[in-house]
Amino acid sequence: MSKSHSQHNFEACEFLLKDGKFYDWVITTAFYSALHLVQEEIFPFRDEEGYEYSSFEQYFSKSLNEGIKISKHQSTIKLVEQRIEGAGNLYRSLHDFCRTCRYSNYRVSPKKAKVAKSYLDKIRALVGSNS
Repeated sequence: MSKSHSQHNFEACEFLLKDGKFYDWVITTAFYSALHLVQEEIFPFRDEEGYEYSSFEQYFSKSLNEGIKISKHQSTIKLVEQRIEGAGNLYRSLHDFCRTCRYSNYRVSPKKAKVAKSYLDKIRALVGSNS
C-alpha cells in the first residue's frame, strides 16, 4: 500500500501551516490525519465479549445493529478514550476544533492552528509509543 491517509493528511497539514493562508484547513487536515491514525492503531481488536473487529466499519455496523444511536465521529472518540491512553482529550479537542471551523467559523488564528497541529503531534507520539 502507498502512503496512508493519515500520513497524506499530516503532510498536507504541515504544508498548509507553513503556507499560512488556510488555517481552517490546517485544523481539518490535522483532525483527519488523527482520525485515520487512531483507526489504524485501534483495529483489529477483540472486545471483552470475545468479538473481533477487523475495521471501524465492522465495529460501527455492529453498534447500529444493536440499536446504539451514535455518530461515527462520536463512536471514534469513545474508542480513542477507551483504547489509546492519553489521547482521548486531544482527539476530542481536534474533533471540536474541526467541527467549529468547518461549520461555524472558518476564520482561524495561527495560534489555534498551531495548537491543533501540536495535538496531532502528541497523538502521533502516543500511537508511536504503543506500537
